[in-house]
Amino acid sequence: MDSGEEEHVCHACKIVATYIDLSNGFTQDLSAALIGPMQLIYLALIGIWIIFQGYRLILILATIMDVAKEFIFVIIAWFMLTGAGPRLVNMIFLACLKTMGAAAAIALNSSNKDQNVAAATNTVGAGMEALVSAAEQGVWAIFGTAEALFRSAGWSNPGPILYAVLLALPFVLVLISYFSQVVVAIFRITVLATLSPFMMFGYGFGWGRPMAYAGIRTMLSAFMVLFGATLALGIMLYGVTRLGITKPISPDELRNLTSLSNETFLLALTLGWMGTAFMTEATGIANSITGSSLTNTAAGILTAGAAGTALAAATYARRGAGMLLAPSTAPLRAIGAGFGRATMGTIAERSEELVRKAMKLDGPGKK
Repeated sequence: MDSGEEEHVCHACKIVATYIDLSNGFTQDLSAALIGPMQLIYLALIGIWIIFQGYRLILILATIMDVAKEFIFVIIAWFMLTGAGPRLVNMIFLACLKTMGAAAAIALNSSNKDQNVAAATNTVGAGMEALVSAAEQGVWAIFGTAEALFRSAGWSNPGPILYAVLLALPFVLVLISYFSQVVVAIFRITVLATLSPFMMFGYGFGWGRPMAYAGIRTMLSAFMVLFGATLALGIMLYGVTRLGITKPISPDELRNLTSLSNETFLLALTLGWMGTAFMTEATGIANSITGSSLTNTAAGILTAGAAGTALAAATYARRGAGMLLAPSTAPLRAIGAGFGRATMGTIAERSEELVRKAMKLDGPGKK
């Protein structure tokens, strides 16, 4: 299994890298199209704001200091809209991704000490790719143990197949769930970066300033959700590693695992299901801290879709295998059918005999 870990190829990294590149390009193109019209609208609103503040000064509803304080925010928002424009939006996007990836990597490095997850952060989304790669590699070691259990089964001992499926299933869901959390976190940052011109626009005026503050809180909440999900995955991988089932296991140890009374097997199974449950709990904790309203709907849809696709593929594969093996298994099925008919015939004969005995007990003259 060690060699498998060294030669492991990340299957989800290309998806994450492509998605990040597409999101980055879309964010830059859309912000470039929005900045120009928004600058014109902002200038028009500044004119209305000057007139409004002038009436407030005339009616003695505000002092010069009050207007000067508000004017500082107007100038800051104008510089944000004109000084950098799309480049500032791109900087926000990249900074959020790198901060999110590096922070989550700290949590995952505690359980995957053989990898330096936070090292590759120079390119767009490299930190997120390394994060997904480390998570996949950690879970893949458990799949190696499940594969060893599967291979230890035979015609006379099919039990290890069931235990292999029981062990692998929760960790498949954990991997899909964590991948969904990463992709959803990238989408949240993409939306916030795309909407950042609107938040810059609103920051200049008192009625729009809470909108900018809410955007910052949502961004922090997105950080915390991914960080919490990574903590849940890291704790799970740390616990499974301490149990020792991710290392090469001897045949005797494999035989000991194939028992529901085996504490190591039960703990590994429990940790797998706990990982998925605690990832969803991270969203609620982040919302309670930041006051935002993020949900697990998108991650749940992605997880359910992937699991449903895998289940459908397995169902059709089983049907196809049954059709292919039908000619070769015809003698076995004929034997089974003959055995079934013989058994049912014997049961019918015994039942008829019991009925006759019951009728004799009633007496010859009773009907």
